[in-house]
Amino acid sequence: MRRIGIDVGGTFTDVVMVDDSSGRIWSTKVPTTPKDRVIGAIDGYRRILEISGSTSDQVSFLGHGTTMATNMVVEGAGAKTALVTTRGFRDILELRRVSRHDRADLYDLLFDNPRPLVERRWRLEVTERMTFEGNVETPLAAHELEDIAARIRASDVEAVAVAFLHAHVNPAHERETVEALRRMLPGRFVCASHEVNPEVMEYERASSTVINAMLGPVCGRYIERLTHALGELGFAGKFLFMQSNGGLANPAVVADRPIVLLESGPAGGVSAAIRSCEKGGLRNAILGDMGGTTFDVSLIREFRPEIRNKSLLHTYAVRSPSIDIDSVGAGGGSIVWIDAGGGVRIGPESAGADPGPACYGRGGTRATVTDCNLVLGYIDPDSFLGGEFKLDADAAFRVVEEVVAKPLGMSVLEAAQTVRSVANALMAQAIRIMTVERGYDPREFSYICYGGAGPVHALDLAQQMGIRRVVIPPLPGLFSAFGMTVADQQYDYQSPVERDLDHLDDANLAGQFGDLLALGTAELRRLDIDPQSAQVVRLADCRYAGQPDVITVAVQDDPAGMTAALAADFETAHQRLWNFVSADKPIVVANLRLQLVTPTGWRGGVKAAGTGAPAAAGASRDVYFDGNVHALPVFKRDAIPVGARIDGPAVIEEHSSCAVLKASQSAVVDADMNLVIELAA
Repeated sequence: MRRIGIDVGGTFTDVVMVDDSSGRIWSTKVPTTPKDRVIGAIDGYRRILEISGSTSDQVSFLGHGTTMATNMVVEGAGAKTALVTTRGFRDILELRRVSRHDRADLYDLLFDNPRPLVERRWRLEVTERMTFEGNVETPLAAHELEDIAARIRASDVEAVAVAFLHAHVNPAHERETVEALRRMLPGRFVCASHEVNPEVMEYERASSTVINAMLGPVCGRYIERLTHALGELGFAGKFLFMQSNGGLANPAVVADRPIVLLESGPAGGVSAAIRSCEKGGLRNAILGDMGGTTFDVSLIREFRPEIRNKSLLHTYAVRSPSIDIDSVGAGGGSIVWIDAGGGVRIGPESAGADPGPACYGRGGTRATVTDCNLVLGYIDPDSFLGGEFKLDADAAFRVVEEVVAKPLGMSVLEAAQTVRSVANALMAQAIRIMTVERGYDPREFSYICYGGAGPVHALDLAQQMGIRRVVIPPLPGLFSAFGMTVADQQYDYQSPVERDLDHLDDANLAGQFGDLLALGTAELRRLDIDPQSAQVVRLADCRYAGQPDVITVAVQDDPAGMTAALAADFETAHQRLWNFVSADKPIVVANLRLQLVTPTGWRGGVKAAGTGAPAAAGASRDVYFDGNVHALPVFKRDAIPVGARIDGPAVIEEHSSCAVLKASQSAVVDADMNLVIELAA
């Protein structure tokens, strides 16, 4: 049987098909359709069936990732939402945190407060109150819910978020409210904070719940329409969505908690990189995903991704487990502009899929990083996407000349190289933030690059960071889509604790983890998944008393000595991150977390390419670097056999990307079809 991965990005929708038994892979890219992403996804599905000669009944699995959830929050395009909260707390979304952690610059006197997620007139109050210990101080005034439901019923509000004070300790009032509103408002999406983010911090909990509600109706319709469209095409296999945590999940789970989709697209590439690291024995790797809109950086340590449980999305607080990915607006489609001081700036605005970079020939009039790479020769206009999508080199040259070269008084080649250097500097800084600022030496990591533009910049980035090994996996331009086919299912559960570790014993901790495991086991059974097949991962969010932020630490499986081991592991992590420990301060356990991972992903190997000695494609390409134009031989990657070595200077071209080797650089194809490039120290 065959499996398909679909990744709906900002510019392209990437599709990969894998034959389980032979390891043969087919891939394609189709334009994303921002006005209706289902159209692009279905176009990609049809196209991959066509080029592989397959039928829908041969497809047993489909994994899907999308950036739509992130785009909706950033663009304010989510469903109109009402917030139902404890009386006196309707303005929590605007008050935010006293620390103003959502400000890029604490001392910016011209800072504009972001638009509230919910208009004040739709922040509705209910009489009720729980104490911080979970005792009922004021009973829920259930009759007030009838007036709220009537008001919402007469409006265009599509979603309702319920977030009561201290509901993470005792969710009884939230449960009663949700049940009532779902009964009185059929067809509306209703969710509660104890379902979305059961932890302390009322602002973060309310913000996360509102974002989940905003996404609910739109994502629900998308899932329903896509499922229906696939069914009409004869697909009857397993259909799963990629979550922010790097694991796949059942569509029903995603429809209830669409907040798990916020990093859905980039997470697919991380999942694929983990499989590459496991096969290649790379314990630690820096991942660089350069797509059309952003450059995303993440880390793998000891074969596991770094996970974060909080983030800011367009200044809005989000509390949901996700792979720790930092992004900068330095994608291939990022727009180049000159600031008032004559400096070259890149992004964050992107040309997107429509009109796209000027070289796409769709009417784009603003220079992008892709246009500059085309001018420099790093991209071939005739072989882009295997020749399926011809690029307009003249349009790229004109726009770089008008927008960059003339204002700076440079030649077009010098201007394009300047833009490329600025893009490299932005990406290198993102890597430093992910590594050096967290206590890691990037020279001790390999660099795995993907995304259509990832390999194009990878060697320059590695040299800047002192990284000695660059790995370009198979299908780098569609690596996130490939990740949908190799990822496992993962379901996350959490429980608030907020107690000193000294007041918890091993039996208490083990008991709370047991409760979470029972909750997860019940859900797996509802999803028709054998709980015995699940790998159990136990985690705890810890901090010193008085600290605002937590560090997530793995918890051992054996109950004996569980608390002592947790304390030691927390202090080790604190020493690495902050370079000190406070032995005199108590350690607070904020939350317990449980991950259930069930095997889903393909574990086979990519089919080998050519045999014999590698041969140049018979053509050369002019590439500008180091101040000169160099005529370089071009090698087709799919014709390079395992074990073959390509010495630079040379160009290695493939369907979705390319890499330019300079003198003293060489590339070898390993047994897993990765292109491994060793750089001089």
